[in-house]
Amino acid sequence: MRLSLLAPALFLTSGLFAQISIGEADMPNANDTLRYRTTLATGVDVAFTGAGVTWDMRTLQPLLEQADTTVSVSATPLLYQLFFNNPFLYPQNRADYGVKGTDFSLMAFSMTDVYDYHRADVNGFFNVGFGANVNGLPTSVRRQPTDRIFAFPLEFGATDVSNSAFNVSIPAVLYFGQDQVRTTEVDGWGTLILPADTFEVLRVRSVLQRTDTIYVNQLNMGFRMPEPETIEYKWIALGMGKPVLEVTTIAGVPTAAEFYYDPEDIITSVAGTEAPSFRVFPNPAAQELVVPVEARSLIRVCDVAGRVVLEHQAIGGPRARLDLSGLAPGTYVVERIGEGRTDKATVLVVR
Repeated sequence: MRLSLLAPALFLTSGLFAQISIGEADMPNANDTLRYRTTLATGVDVAFTGAGVTWDMRTLQPLLEQADTTVSVSATPLLYQLFFNNPFLYPQNRADYGVKGTDFSLMAFSMTDVYDYHRADVNGFFNVGFGANVNGLPTSVRRQPTDRIFAFPLEFGATDVSNSAFNVSIPAVLYFGQDQVRTTEVDGWGTLILPADTFEVLRVRSVLQRTDTIYVNQLNMGFRMPEPETIEYKWIALGMGKPVLEVTTIAGVPTAAEFYYDPEDIITSVAGTEAPSFRVFPNPAAQELVVPVEARSLIRVCDVAGRVVLEHQAIGGPRARLDLSGLAPGTYVVERIGEGRTDKATVLVVR
């Protein structure tokens, strides 16, 4: 999993405005640090999707900074590893890594110090189970069957249904189990514009229907209780591991949004020809682009195939204004030629 935005930025200059395909290599690995910001989800229109669309999310406010750090299974508590580090006895629950999960409590039942375990292979990306201190006892809990979060390859129009379940029993105290049906559809592809970054993405919608089963030994009583419907909306980019934007709704109400945000990773020049002071703006641009110039400069705008689609001879500075109204939406390379050097930057044209 690549953490630098250099690779996504180069992708934007060489394969652009076409739908992508997500696979095993785009999922996290052990020892990755997946940074993100949380914000209010009220400003995200989750109903807006489709083929070749642009999601403009520049107004998202980067609030609380958080990070998920993946660790090897062997680095998690030893008593958690029973099902997840034994591919011979439990091949379906073999895990690639663990990541800290969310503590949970209900009545006399509690789970703390939770680790969720995941695996990616040619068939998909799976949550295979979790480890936790259950009422203070270190416990390994496998999913049977496992929860397939994504089926690979992820491509526009793909659908998948995954049934999973787990159960935890505390002898003479309580039994807790959960059945889940995950219905997933890749319902969009296009360009996602975030406050500090731009990605080519697939949009994935997953509907989660869960039913909890609880039996209390002391009361000699049990019941089944459906949870409110949860829907996960994920925008997934090549090589980023974690979705670059994720919004969750519960019973139709948006709870929170998480998105990738690292302003230090903004890339405006092409590798090998960097000019830190050469930035075109606005970026993304709609009708007009402003290009800084130095003395006599030749400005060229090239499409992803390297064809020159716009050319401007600038005489003197400090800036040139280019009319982009004749260009189709997509990503272009801007070249500034002069003074014995060529500087390059990328720009996204939107409508």
